[in-house]
Amino acid sequence: MSSLSWDELSIIAAALAAGGLVKGVTGVGLPLVAVPILAGFLGVERAVLILVIPAVVLNAYQVLRHLAESAAMPEWPRMIGAGVPGAAVGAGVLHAASDRMLATALAIWILAYLVFRLLHPSFALSLRMRLRWSPVVGAAAGALQAATGISAPVVAAYADALGLRPSAYVFAVCAPFGAFAAAHLAVVSLSGIYTAELFTQSLFAVLPAIAAIPLGARLRVHISRAVFDGTIRVTLLLMAARLLYTSWF
Repeated sequence: MSSLSWDELSIIAAALAAGGLVKGVTGVGLPLVAVPILAGFLGVERAVLILVIPAVVLNAYQVLRHLAESAAMPEWPRMIGAGVPGAAVGAGVLHAASDRMLATALAIWILAYLVFRLLHPSFALSLRMRLRWSPVVGAAAGALQAATGISAPVVAAYADALGLRPSAYVFAVCAPFGAFAAAHLAVVSLSGIYTAELFTQSLFAVLPAIAAIPLGARLRVHISRAVFDGTIRVTLLLMAARLLYTSWF
């Protein structure tokens, strides 16, 4: 980042802080907010790689802050356990699909889920269904993480279908996000893609992002359940829009 001006570095820091703020409120949103802005200055690949360490640290931080909510999601070890072999299989299977096809399919999945929630606002998965299907969700999320570097379209939608209170929702998304992000970090580190410069930049990117999380957590306490649920669904809608825009335009 040494070639960037102070004004550009300030914009990047503000984007990371904004992503951390959204992460503090909802448990999701750091890549959604920060990647488009960072990519404008650094390029998409570099922006994604810089966010790998912040993703590991911020999700671990959120999990530790909300560890008391783990009882609300007894299936999370199954999800994470299935995500590891899912990533191994998905890296090969999903690699065969074109980026446009994959992004379009994910966007359609999100939009279909949002329409379903609109028609059935009180829907929530039963614990029996959760325990049965969570390994499938974990495998799909792990496969998606391996192929694209993100698992939010699967994890965030699944967690939204559980009918959890806001703090439990944050734990529900951050636990698998953190595990998959750690696996992603291991892969890019062993592959040699992660240079010393990128590693340093990624470490510095943690600071503005994590500094904004406590403010987001305080904001979450003051918003209603309906506003929180609406914020999650708007975030999912933005994910779908971004997937369609980046793949087609």
